[in-house]
Amino acid sequence: MRQSPYLLALLCLLCTGVRAQVLTVSDELTMRNDTEYSLLGKLGGQTLLFQDRDTKHFLTAFDRTMGESWEKELELRGRNVRLIDAVAKQDGSGFNLVYFYRDGGKNHLQIDLYNPAGNLRDSVTVIDFSLFVASPDDEVYLSEDESKLVMMITDQSTKPRIIGVDLAELSLLYDRVIEPDKFYFGEDFLQAEVSNAGELFFIIERDNFKSKRKKHRFEVHTVSPTKDNKSFDVTMGDSLTYDMYFRYDNRNERLVGGGLYTTRDFTKAEGYFWVAVDPAASGPLLPKFTPFPLPLIKNIQGKKYSKKHPGIDELSVRDLVLRHDGGALLITERNRQLERRSAASRTQMIADYGTRPLVDYHYDEMIVFSVHPDGKPHWSNILHKKQYSQDDGGVYSGYFMMENPRSLRFLFNDEIRFENTVSEYVVNGRGEFDRNSLFNTRDLNLRLRFRDGVQVAGNEVIMPSEHRNKLRLVKMTYAGK
Repeated sequence: MRQSPYLLALLCLLCTGVRAQVLTVSDELTMRNDTEYSLLGKLGGQTLLFQDRDTKHFLTAFDRTMGESWEKELELRGRNVRLIDAVAKQDGSGFNLVYFYRDGGKNHLQIDLYNPAGNLRDSVTVIDFSLFVASPDDEVYLSEDESKLVMMITDQSTKPRIIGVDLAELSLLYDRVIEPDKFYFGEDFLQAEVSNAGELFFIIERDNFKSKRKKHRFEVHTVSPTKDNKSFDVTMGDSLTYDMYFRYDNRNERLVGGGLYTTRDFTKAEGYFWVAVDPAASGPLLPKFTPFPLPLIKNIQGKKYSKKHPGIDELSVRDLVLRHDGGALLITERNRQLERRSAASRTQMIADYGTRPLVDYHYDEMIVFSVHPDGKPHWSNILHKKQYSQDDGGVYSGYFMMENPRSLRFLFNDEIRFENTVSEYVVNGRGEFDRNSLFNTRDLNLRLRFRDGVQVAGNEVIMPSEHRNKLRLVKMTYAGK
């Protein structure tokens, strides 16, 4: 029987001295092995969960107490349906399903629009394909306002096909092919970004090798609904890229990027860099480079600190949060995966007639760098955590970031186990932060997947809790101001 939300709220009040958090938990749902689900968030005053069960597709609604209100099977068109994405409208008025289906010997790309009650409001076939063109590795990207979707079909690795659709208008924006010189998708492609106007930025990494350091650059190809394709370069001087993340700044209409660099090898990052690109500008662009402060390196590396070659290892760029003034917060996290063998894994290997090493997942400190619009450093801070798990893909590690005008909240599991404390860091615009313990999952039977959460209000987030094919949805609301 589902526990009372009032009891869960009381548990939260007892375990923390900070603002109260109200937890509301749904009943368990059994997930079949062939089921994939999408948490659409809160639409029409209810929480919606979409389930893709191989040949059947279901929409489940939960009320304000997270009790199941209804479930409906959605009838998608044609046969051999393969879902591309389920996208909720940010105004809460409904959601889109984008999928391929086969009918009459042909394959089609379809967009359906549903209201929060699961009723089909509109439907359009945007492309008819004579042959099946999709594979599970096709890439999908959304604009910041989630009104534009771009799909890359990579069957021809040297000539990716780019399909852009307008989810608000249920229309095709473009269907083009990009043909960069000496390009292979699996090796050279880095990332793509989509503006709210539907313009795609297709980013290629070039010559990121020590032997070709002075030639290292990013090659950016643009695909626009109203303009011809074009390209420009972002040069890296004599630095190598350790890790990198691009975002399109719709407020200031420019492509921005932040990353980590090294000048020696790829064992350590030596600092971070920042670049802001006006897509209409011409000529090569050079980022602004900032070495890590030595006290920060010493704090992170501890006994591994090298005075001769200072730097931080095992660091990845996780996100780039845009500031209204054109600056940004570069969010990084230390992480590593270790494969090892034990007596148990050797027994498993014999039983399975193959190799299956154990994999250890470590997700540790987050380091946040605040950068001014011109690339000059503003502040940096370390948010300490230490997460370890084994053979779970790291799905319970990492963090979920809640945004509001005053601060960022980073929610995470202190430890990856059933009896676990959930904590948060609250970081303001000046880099000041507090760490709070929110609640303990003891007796609640929860294993929260923070990275798959959805923020539905300034003070509310919905997260899946999943273990052994049992799924529950957890709504956490911050009470008070």
